[in-house]
Amino acid sequence: MSFPDKFQLTTITEQNLIQQNLAQLIYTTGKFENLSTSLTDTICILNNEPAPAATPRDIATIISLNHAFQSILAQKLPLIYPDIFVLNQDINNSRPSSGQLRTNDVTVALTNDVWLPPLPDPQRTPRELTNILTGSTTTTEKALNLNLYLSRWQLFMDGNKRTAIVAANALMIQAGAGLLAIPENKMHWYRSQLQKYYRSGRDASLKQWLYDNCVFGIAEN
Repeated sequence: MSFPDKFQLTTITEQNLIQQNLAQLIYTTGKFENLSTSLTDTICILNNEPAPAATPRDIATIISLNHAFQSILAQKLPLIYPDIFVLNQDINNSRPSSGQLRTNDVTVALTNDVWLPPLPDPQRTPRELTNILTGSTTTTEKALNLNLYLSRWQLFMDGNKRTAIVAANALMIQAGAGLLAIPENKMHWYRSQLQKYYRSGRDASLKQWLYDNCVFGIAEN
């Protein structure tokens, strides 16, 4: 099963793509944190305008996601594994232990079950991340692999799925390969499929679904 790049965008077109879709991308990525804000609220917060329905926690999460996306837009060098740790720190507002491999167990609630990912190994984890980032696959497949790896193995104490989406998009943006975003109306289904993937470790069908439904861009002449 191959996952060729759907898009080969110029730097300008790629930058325009994310700027046009940044609010939507932050809004849907924030859903992994169960934000109650609407897309309109998100736009207001990003524009530093009042959003009365938003809680301080919602506002902080949206601002931190914006900071993380802006940092990958400004990055010129290829993504390497320490950059992912920095993204997690950005996403978690530099809270204690953010941007560090977790040293405590976490329990991920599933439907009628739980997922207990093992503690990340400080030697093996950087090798596995580097293998994903430097593999011989297309950029799009690297992004899909990175998203699923970070989501399943829960390397950090918090913000793993948000970090996964932002880091995957860092790869996509740098290569002009479009964006990776979970459509809002598919979020519940995606999260249910992630639960199955956590248990089984088999990613083929979920990766195909992500490729078919969540990779988008702009057709250039």
